[in-house]
Amino acid sequence: MTSTHRIAGIVALAVLLVSAPAGASWSATPAAGGTGWDGDQQQTEKFSKTVPLPKGGSLDLANISGNIVITGGPGDQVVIEAVKRGRTAEDLKAVSVEVTTTATRVEVRAQYPRERRNVNASVDFTVTVPRAAGVVAHSVSGDITLVTIDGSAAIESVSGDVKVSGAALLESARTVSGNVTVESAASDGEISLGSVSGDVALKDVKARSLDANSVSGNLDLAGVTCGRARAKSVSGDIVFSGPLAKGGRYAFQSHSGDITVYADESAGFEVNANTFSGDISSDLPLVSTFGGEGERDRGQRGRGPGGGPGQRVRGTFGDGGAFLELSTFSGDVRIAKKTAAKAVKK
Repeated sequence: MTSTHRIAGIVALAVLLVSAPAGASWSATPAAGGTGWDGDQQQTEKFSKTVPLPKGGSLDLANISGNIVITGGPGDQVVIEAVKRGRTAEDLKAVSVEVTTTATRVEVRAQYPRERRNVNASVDFTVTVPRAAGVVAHSVSGDITLVTIDGSAAIESVSGDVKVSGAALLESARTVSGNVTVESAASDGEISLGSVSGDVALKDVKARSLDANSVSGNLDLAGVTCGRARAKSVSGDIVFSGPLAKGGRYAFQSHSGDITVYADESAGFEVNANTFSGDISSDLPLVSTFGGEGERDRGQRGRGPGGGPGQRVRGTFGDGGAFLELSTFSGDVRIAKKTAAKAVKK
């Protein structure tokens, strides 16, 4: 599914007729603050509802405007707390929270009126779910935070940051305008991560394969363990540090950013690196070919005899067990010892 289709789907889910949920509790109070809409809402209204969710169930939450925080916990219930914020009491009344349950699924929607435009209201969700539950969460405008979920998880925002911590079966974490941060996550398949105008930062992530991309942001893949990894940025830097699996393939590409791979000296790899106007260097000794001239690299920059643009290095370190494809147009390519990554973090 393309990003355009994903965004259209999010909007279609949320822009429905107003429908007040049964069995929910509401309380309304005026909010302190000024007269402008930008961060100075004048009215707030609280919503609270608890519904059962048996083992193997899932939560599907869609929001138009507002932040979402989802946390895994004990028990077999979904606890939904929401705060509506609006410029006027009429704006608050126009927006509702709808909760629909089935035997294995809980759906939560922020409902905006179809017949009225420019509703100055947002809804912030704080939800606790059984830790083993699956989670799907979408927001058009707002941050999404996911904490301690063992079930499958797919998180997407159009305008907002996406943060994931402690996800055992992460499938995707994506945003159009915002940063993506993932820490202590895993998957038995592929994890898809991306942002158009923000950074993607990973720490301690394990998966069979990884796909990360950004148009104008950096990709920082720290402590990543996977057999296959693809990372692409147009104008950002790409940094990878993690074990290189024997038989693994790692393809990193940037147009105007630098590419740095921190490699463990105990793991062998074959590398194909190229840049048009940057430099190529390796802290590890490569048996390599520079511009068609074969020589043994001792860590010097990857310039063939005579220098000039369009540099390429093909070489092998150790047993050549993993394969690295590193490409940038105007940036530098560097293969560094893993100990150098630890020094940088300090």
